[in-house]
Amino acid sequence: MAKYKSIDLFAGIGGIRLGFERAFGDEISTVFASEWDEYAQKTYLANFKDDFDIAGDITKINENDVPQFDICLAGFPCQAFSLAGKRQGFDDNYKGLCRGTLFLDVARICEVHKPKVIFCENVKGLKIHDRGRTFGIIKKTFQDLGYKVFSDILNSKDFGVPQNRERIYIVAFRNDIAPKKFDFPQGTDDTKRLRDIIEKKPVPAKYYLSDVYMATLRRHKARHEAKGNGFGYEIREWDGIAGAIVCGGMGRERNLLIDKRQKDLTPTTHIKGEVNKEGIRKMTPREWARLQGFPDTFNLPLADVHLYKQFGNSVTVNVIEAIAKQIKEVLDMPKLSGNKGEWSEIYAFLRLLEIKKLYAADAELNKKDNMFYNIINIIRTEPIGTLEFRINRVDNTVTVIKTDTEDVLLTLSCNEFKTAADNLYNEIITANKSSFESQDTENFLDHLNISVLKAKSTDKADIRIKIHDINTGYETVQGFSIKSRLGSPSTLVNAGKTTNFVFEVTGNINDSVMYGFNTCSKKFKDRFEFLAGCDCDIEYYSMDNDIFESNLQLIDGDLPKICADMLKEYYSSGVNTVKDSLELLNIHNPIGYNLSKGHPFYEYKFKKFLAECALGMLPSKVWDGTADATGGYIIVREDGEVLCYHLFNRNEFETYLINNTKFETASTSRHEFGSIYKENGKYYVKLNLQVRFIK
Repeated sequence: MAKYKSIDLFAGIGGIRLGFERAFGDEISTVFASEWDEYAQKTYLANFKDDFDIAGDITKINENDVPQFDICLAGFPCQAFSLAGKRQGFDDNYKGLCRGTLFLDVARICEVHKPKVIFCENVKGLKIHDRGRTFGIIKKTFQDLGYKVFSDILNSKDFGVPQNRERIYIVAFRNDIAPKKFDFPQGTDDTKRLRDIIEKKPVPAKYYLSDVYMATLRRHKARHEAKGNGFGYEIREWDGIAGAIVCGGMGRERNLLIDKRQKDLTPTTHIKGEVNKEGIRKMTPREWARLQGFPDTFNLPLADVHLYKQFGNSVTVNVIEAIAKQIKEVLDMPKLSGNKGEWSEIYAFLRLLEIKKLYAADAELNKKDNMFYNIINIIRTEPIGTLEFRINRVDNTVTVIKTDTEDVLLTLSCNEFKTAADNLYNEIITANKSSFESQDTENFLDHLNISVLKAKSTDKADIRIKIHDINTGYETVQGFSIKSRLGSPSTLVNAGKTTNFVFEVTGNINDSVMYGFNTCSKKFKDRFEFLAGCDCDIEYYSMDNDIFESNLQLIDGDLPKICADMLKEYYSSGVNTVKDSLELLNIHNPIGYNLSKGHPFYEYKFKKFLAECALGMLPSKVWDGTADATGGYIIVREDGEVLCYHLFNRNEFETYLINNTKFETASTSRHEFGSIYKENGKYYVKLNLQVRFIK
């Protein structure tokens, strides 16, 4: 199966496709082609054997009817922007087709399918049309669709064909895979001359011009020369190069040759006069094909009049091939790089599709073999849209579906997910770098149309799973946060300026004590020992951010004070585990609860806080109590086992959080805490809250 799928819009006779096939080899396959000209279709069909019919008018094609693809090839009509034409641009209308706006049909199709790359070719005049505004519209359209746009003007004569043909080439990479820069090829071979492409044997007499027609051409040229214009026929030297071949008018007459090899000049078609005696002829369609880089194996099934038009409208295959090779280099480079925790999100995804079940864990992270939910599907949001990975238990396969169109992208055996998961697990546990690439995994993900390594940082749900309860028959989509024990311990509450707690400094405080505190040591335990030695203490005053304060009060009114007391204990004594900190709170009982009956006030309230942080509460956003990670936590154990909390038993989940978290000191420079400051004659210090898993 090909690595990349392409579509060929405004396909013509397939020149762009041919260039990409030369560059990509068997790693690319065309899944859709559109071309409105019936004669071009015939030439296309004579050279490409596809299992689909060529679509016609692109304006009548529903974008949802186009199969999913990775690369869009679009040589949209150039006449609207050509220097040789009327240059009407987006206002151009030809035979009822608004050629200038056909570009927008490219955008329309790509907006739905979000391919990795969009490739366009057009005339050089596109760059300057309407003082650059037309090109600006094209560029902004692609950018608005989520692409980084590169462009350059290249000349065919620099790429192994003797034709002076300048064209603009546009390459747009989807933002998530776009390189910082893209280098267009600057030429591979400028040595070719016309004698390299001229037919080896004499060509038939029909290609030689009549003397009457030559006289007409000479008069036409003389009239224009008298007006100071350079229009008219041109005879090219065999050791020279051709001008740009075009589809109509003087296209053939601007590239005439003197070829006296043909001795039999008996007319084979009706002409006025006789065949000229100077040996002046037009090039053959095969020679035009060579000027455009088409191989001699390319079939020419139609009459010459159609072939001249088709090759004049086509592209220089050699240039396309050179650019396509550069595109392939970008696409083949590793795009996904992450730490062990980030790769673990992908590992959990792959492993769950293999085992097809979501198992529960007890409070000690042991697997409960008899407690599980069957997985129906896993849902991911990717640049191309929302994808559903649907499990088929009967044949042990996974089908990938693009949900907005219900298009089936592919079906794979669950064993392929096992292999991919096993390989990734081995890479994670053996990685010796903080961030690394996994080329094999990336290739597999690319096949699945996955290009995002991890969920957004603002989304607590790293994965969404539709589960089935075999006991009740209940089905529901649940969001889960994924935490891994394969790498460095992950955070549960991330530090920020919003997580600062403000304390008032009490006792024998003055400027001298403030200076001494701020300079005595970088260790907070030393600072607070210094403060105590000066007969000073701190008392909770407020929170720096009223949103976070309100979020805590929503969970429990005492939580701001409880968190503050635990922070004070951590920074002053160094007691960092949540479990030990809660035991000290029970001893000190700063809030004055009635603990005589054994009620676990502090533990109960704080574990509710940890659970809400795990399930969706963010310090900087207003919390309404609605969980994002509705299903709870998925934990990747050291041995690769993937287990779940909360969905089965929230109590065990909360116990796990209490037993496996600790306080941590964040960056003082980033979050503005840890130093005493003076305000309105009073002294204050901020302490920052960050909670991390122990392992």
